[in-house]
Order: sequence, then structure tokens, then C-alpha cells
Amino acid sequence: MPETDFIDAQLTPATVNRQQKLRHTLLTVAIMIGLFALMIVGLVIERLSLFIAFLLAVALLGFLYQRTQSFKRRATEAFHDSRGTAITLLILLVAAYPIILNQNPYLIHIGALSAIYVIMALGLNITLGFAGLLDIGFAVYYGAGAYTSAQFAIHFGTSFWLGLVLGGLSASLFGFIVAWPALRVHDHYLGLVTLGYGLMMNLLARNLNFLTNGTDGVINIPPPSIGSYSFTQSLQLGPLSLPFQANFYYLAVTIALVTAFVSYRLRQSALGRSWDAIREDEVAARCSGVNTRGVKILAFSIGAFFGGIGGAIYAHMIGFISPENFSFLESMTILVMVVVGGAGNIMGVAIGAIILVVLPERFREFEHLRLLFFGAALVLLMINRPEGLFPRLRMRRVLPAEKLAAMLTQTRQKTASVGRIKAQ
Repeated sequence: MPETDFIDAQLTPATVNRQQKLRHTLLTVAIMIGLFALMIVGLVIERLSLFIAFLLAVALLGFLYQRTQSFKRRATEAFHDSRGTAITLLILLVAAYPIILNQNPYLIHIGALSAIYVIMALGLNITLGFAGLLDIGFAVYYGAGAYTSAQFAIHFGTSFWLGLVLGGLSASLFGFIVAWPALRVHDHYLGLVTLGYGLMMNLLARNLNFLTNGTDGVINIPPPSIGSYSFTQSLQLGPLSLPFQANFYYLAVTIALVTAFVSYRLRQSALGRSWDAIREDEVAARCSGVNTRGVKILAFSIGAFFGGIGGAIYAHMIGFISPENFSFLESMTILVMVVVGGAGNIMGVAIGAIILVVLPERFREFEHLRLLFFGAALVLLMINRPEGLFPRLRMRRVLPAEKLAAMLTQTRQKTASVGRIKAQ
């Protein structure tokens, strides 16, 4: 029967074309190394005129990529077929970043700062990208993690590693608190609630001197350490000596990779599918048996946890924090990172965070005009790509061939037994 032939064709394992797989692997490696080289070149350019020319060249390459559909299709297939190779190469390139730029501690520091913002942007991505809950006061969790870890380290001598966990848990508590009133509102009303919550917490941070030291800030925050080795010491990798900023870079990048992995696993879980259901249609999700109240609270709490983790790393890396570090503008910056990268897309959010950390530093010469540049860039981006640079992909679950074959066999047996009963 045609149906049987079609099913057998779906269950028959496809023959692996080794030559095609090799081509896809080589193309993936070439694209990733080329993008990494472009990033390094853009970072080391010092003259602003050359950097603007570089940005225009990158924009032209992006335009040509969008117009060349055949190459775009081949690149997409190559990355899909060589996902393991791409992830391995990405980790190696990220690890090689401080080694390549070992003579420029400032750029290594920018890399560490980018990784911290990647952690926080991925935390907001859980709330906004996965569950569709608009949170405009994310700097509250950022500040909660920073102040908790810093104060425990200063007043109780707590190690950074314990303070990191305590900072994440305290931020998660703040997320739990804001989730309760947020359960009663939706859409832009939820954004207004979180906006007011963020402004209120920033005002409290300025006035509760016994907790935050007010506008004077918290100083002399000790750096992380492992045994007798402090992160303010240079990092020795064999004969190579890296500046101490590389310690914070590797710490932040490691936690960012763990955050990305946890985000991926959460999205693939039953909880992630519940978040997807709420994002698409909360009423339909509730009618389908989803506990929307509990799922929303988890989205706020888990996202806030990673915001607190990022705040704790920032506090111990800089050594000083104040309420100005966790203002409304900071919340909007993290929100823009998620929207620009593509809400719900883990890799896109990470790239959006890196772009919005690196570019302001490169345009620091135009202190009064860089917000104008970014505003114009955001307007153009939202007109041409309203879903961000890397739009969110819908999840598709593919059953293994063995499980699908077992289900079909069971269905055939039931159909045969029903036919015998009817015949009797």
C-alpha cells in the first residue's frame, strides 16, 4: 500500500553521504573562523574612521548574505548537520580570545563584561523569550545579587563561590516577590508593574544606608580566589602569562556557557513547553491543564536567579557597586539585548548582548551622540527585522525511529484486534 511504503521510507535510516558531511563541516569551520577574525579585527581597530568603515563593510556583507539565498541555504544546512563541530569550535575560539589579545587587558575586560551581560540577558530571555512575560525591572535582580554577595563577603568573610549562590538565591527571592502581583495583569500592564517595581527598588537602594551604603556605594569588595590564588594575579598558561582580567573572563564565560546549556535544557523540558503555551495563548494553556500561576512564578524566579549570578560576578570583578549601576537604564539595556538578538533564541540573545556591550565602548569618543546612533540603529533594525537579528525558532519534537516503529506496530495490532472482534 502507498501508506505502508511511505511509513517504511520514513523508518529506513538515510545513507550518510560522507563527502557532503565533510563539505558541511569545512564550511561551518570556515564561517566561524571568518566571523571570529572579523570580530578581532573590529576590536583592535583604534581609529574611529576605520572602525566606521569596518561597520559599513560588515553591514554590506550581511546584506549580501541575505540576498544570496543559495549560500544562505547551504550555510544553514551546514550548521544544522555540523552542530557538534560548531559548538566545539565555538568553545575553542572563546577560550583562545584572551590568548590572542594578551597584550590588551582592556579588551579582555570588555570580553568578561560581555559574558556577564550574556548571563543576565539569558536570564531575562527565560522570562520574556520563553514565557512571554515582559519584565522591565530586571536590574533589580542584578542589584540584589551584587549587593548580597558583596555584603556577605565584606561583613562575614564569605567566599565568592558561596556568595555567588547566595546572590542568585536572593535575586530569585525578589523575582518570586514581583511574580505575585504580576500574576493578576498581562501584556503591557505587566510591563508597567515591573517598571514601578524597578524604580521603587532603586529608590530604596539609595536610601537604605544600613544595607546598601546609599549613594556612596559599597567599596573594597574582595576579588574571587581559589585557595591562595587570587583572581587579581596574572594567569600563567605554561610559558604564556595573561593579564589578571583573563581570570574574570574565563569565570564569566564558563558561567555563561552553563547558563546557555541550562536554558537549552529548560526549553526542551515539559516546563519549557508550558512556557511556550503561555507565550502563545495563556487562556488555551490554562484550558489544556497548564498551571499558569506556578509556571509564571518559576519563569520569574529562574530568570532572576541568573540575573543575580551576573550581578555577583560584576561586583567582585569591579570591586565597587552603587545604585547608579542598577538604574532603569540598565534594565532597558538588558531588555534591548534580548529584543535585538531575538527573544527566545539563545544564541541570538548572547550575540545581542555582546553587540550592545562592545559597540558603546567603541563609540565612547561620541559620549553625547552614541545614544542617538543606537536609537537610529534600533529603529532601522525594528523596521527591517522586527523579531530581532535571529528570530525565535519553534520547537519541533522528532520521535526516534525505534519509538515510532513501536507505536506503529502497537497501532496495527490494535486495529487487527478490532477487526477480529467485528468479524466475530
